[in-house]
Amino acid sequence: MINSIKSMLSKLIQNRIVHHILFWMLSFYTLLQFFALQEDISKIDVVYTGLFHISLVFGVYVNVLLLIPNLLKREKYVLHAIGFVGLWLAVAYLNEFTFEHLSDWIAPDYFFISSYEINELLKFSIVYLGLSTLLKLSKSWFRIIEAEKKLVELKQKQSETELLALKSNIHPHFLFNNLNSLYALARKKSDETPKYILQLSDLMRYMIYESNDQYVELEKEINYITNYLELQKLRCKNKTRIQYMIEGELGAQKIAPFLMIPFIENSFKHGGLNQLERDVIDLMIRIENDQLEMNLKNSIPQQSRKEIDPIGGFGIENVKSRLESLYPNKHELHLSKQEDEFTVALKIDLNHEPRH
Repeated sequence: MINSIKSMLSKLIQNRIVHHILFWMLSFYTLLQFFALQEDISKIDVVYTGLFHISLVFGVYVNVLLLIPNLLKREKYVLHAIGFVGLWLAVAYLNEFTFEHLSDWIAPDYFFISSYEINELLKFSIVYLGLSTLLKLSKSWFRIIEAEKKLVELKQKQSETELLALKSNIHPHFLFNNLNSLYALARKKSDETPKYILQLSDLMRYMIYESNDQYVELEKEINYITNYLELQKLRCKNKTRIQYMIEGELGAQKIAPFLMIPFIENSFKHGGLNQLERDVIDLMIRIENDQLEMNLKNSIPQQSRKEIDPIGGFGIENVKSRLESLYPNKHELHLSKQEDEFTVALKIDLNHEPRH
């Protein structure tokens, strides 16, 4: 019952007709008090106030329904200025005409004359036309603000959807292959087995539980990347030269998750895991003055150079979309493919206003 009442009141408050009725009721009350000759409101005061509103109503709705939508909103500023001045004068003269001629026809039982000079009527006219313009524009402004909020919400939902899609696209073979590698280490009773199990556990925990927010601690993202690389070293053994370096202070910086890992995965997919020759993967991540810079390069096996196009793919396109959404004008991304090498250069400004 209470919810239905709230819903009804909400619809009533948002109803445009109600807004207009309330506006003119307030206007009528204010001018009635202003025009009243005595403290007690008489019938003649009510009639006079009603007649006075004829020109004001005319001016307000010509402004709101014709001038603003057809000229001002279409950026025809000169024509709007001319029309506004013309309407301003027309309202004042219509008021004078109302009391000199129309009042005899509308209220024949009363004798009225225009109580105000043109210069005074022009003041009434400009107040109502100016007020109606401001109210109309402020309403449009609130609509723009509301539309922008909805756009931000849609972009956030899009970013969340893209993140989920990206996480679901992280290759399950990576997990199975690492479990096989760990199984082989366990059979050999290697002392490194617990270390790699812990790294895999940390990696999976981050993927499943700790990377669900739009922004995560940069330190956790970097730890995820280093765990990933160490586990890939275990898989590749000595057939691929994997080297990486992390420079700078991580501090309390935050970053959107999984912006760098698709490029790193890509380097293994098209380079490090081919193991057709001596492969190279070289990664540098530097954090300095709130700027994150990643430079990545991997060799392209000669036997696969014609077939491989590492620049595209779902993961890479997904990251590009997320970068545009979360770091507009706050990032740089350059991808380059040479005959025997693929490089990625990514820069992100971490000191920006997060989008919520």
